[in-house]
Amino acid sequence: MLRKVPMTGRIAKIVKNLTHCRSGNATLLTAVALPVLIGAAGYGVDTAQWYMVQRELQHAADQAAIAGAWALAYKDTTNTYDNRASREFANNLSKAEEYLAEDIQSIVPAVRRGNFQGGTNNSVVVTAQIAVDLPFSRLMSSSPVVIGVSSEAAFAAGTVHKACLRTLKKNASGTFQVGNGATVIANCGVIAISCEAGAIQIDENATIDIAKITACNKDAADLPSDYDGELVLDSSIGDYVNELYGPQPPEDAPKPPAYDCKNAPKKGTYTLTPGVYDAGIKIACNTIFDPGIYYVKTELDLTHNAVVSGYGVMFVLLNGASLKMGGSGANGTGGGGTIRSSLNLTPPTYATLIDLGYSDAFAKMYENILMIADNTTTETDHTINGNVNMHIQGKIHLPKGNVKVNGNSQAADGVCFQITSYTLDVSGGAYLYTLCTQEETQSLNSKPGVRLIS
Repeated sequence: MLRKVPMTGRIAKIVKNLTHCRSGNATLLTAVALPVLIGAAGYGVDTAQWYMVQRELQHAADQAAIAGAWALAYKDTTNTYDNRASREFANNLSKAEEYLAEDIQSIVPAVRRGNFQGGTNNSVVVTAQIAVDLPFSRLMSSSPVVIGVSSEAAFAAGTVHKACLRTLKKNASGTFQVGNGATVIANCGVIAISCEAGAIQIDENATIDIAKITACNKDAADLPSDYDGELVLDSSIGDYVNELYGPQPPEDAPKPPAYDCKNAPKKGTYTLTPGVYDAGIKIACNTIFDPGIYYVKTELDLTHNAVVSGYGVMFVLLNGASLKMGGSGANGTGGGGTIRSSLNLTPPTYATLIDLGYSDAFAKMYENILMIADNTTTETDHTINGNVNMHIQGKIHLPKGNVKVNGNSQAADGVCFQITSYTLDVSGGAYLYTLCTQEETQSLNSKPGVRLIS
């Protein structure tokens, strides 16, 4: 028997069955979520492109700041630092400009001077921004996304410092010392490049007449309380690297006979000629050096009680050869004329070296050098001693030499001589005197420096 179901019950049953049906939900949910999924994926692609543009833009700004800072560090290009920075910025762009908004033609950085750590105009600041117009992000916003970067590079300009007494040893104290009772007269200045405390040590009871002392920092200069000269502080001198060394003898350099006063003529004056002296030179009688270059191994000892003279000469100390200068009793025995004292030496001029057959480049490098050591890594002790009134001119350049001055060592008649050494020690009771004008005094150029700071 059939049972008749009311119409309202049938509708309710259909609705109930429909509510338990799940066959179309996946399609419906996919249709609803698909735009969101596609948009999220597109937004992820846009985000990756933003980061790529930002990295390239930051790299370009960094390189621009560094280029501008180097231009300012070398003062001859200070008027073009902004152009240098802008060019370097453009040279480091490759992809970023492909994403520019349609109404922007190029990315132009802003370049200005900055003040780093209390300094004035001692850095270069570069800022730049780009409006990026990408397809998916445009759906979410009518305005392009703006990406901005900033970079700053500090610089320290190289400085020219002049001094006739210079020490080159780094990371050490006591590289330039004047002991108790010692005297140093050198108005042409003193430089020690070591940045260690006490790199320059001048005893309270020393007598000094030094117009200018250049040190790496305040702690590096231990000076008498009554010092009234100029103290110049420049940390960049600690980066100085010596590049001047004595030349090696040419293969065809002559090898004169070994020095031997027994071969001197009856008047007792021995004459030496330029060349290579494998056994060194140890003065034992009155000696004359002919003009030219003397390559000396082992030792160059000029301390004998004799009159020694050489005009237009250069001594090259090879393989760690030692130097001794001085004398004690031959003063005033020169007999007048050009020989004025016991030790009479002058270096070759540019013209002298050219006349001797050396090249223009060689003559420019070694003019006015009296003594110079080759590029040895061995520290060598050198001595200037005795009671001698030296008449020497020119530069004594001993990059690895520890020079000690004993006794009365001075230049006669206000002559200029200059010492560059690893260390210089004017011991108690010693007297070191040299006079050089600003035009004669040699320079030490501290190297400029640049570093990226943000």
